[in-house]
Amino acid sequence: MLPDFDKNAAFIWACFAIGAGSLFVTILIVTLRARAARAAMTRAEARLRGDDAA
Repeated sequence: MLPDFDKNAAFIWACFAIGAGSLFVTILIVTLRARAARAAMTRAEARLRGDDAA
């Protein structure tokens, strides 16, 4: 059920792979930065409350 890309198949599949890879890396970066920001916010809130456990 794959489309017939003729002689440009390698180029087209490479573009698909680069696009999918870019999307995956972007989602990964956003997720990691969100976790880091959440941890920093938790530490800052703990400092404001005076907790030493965090």
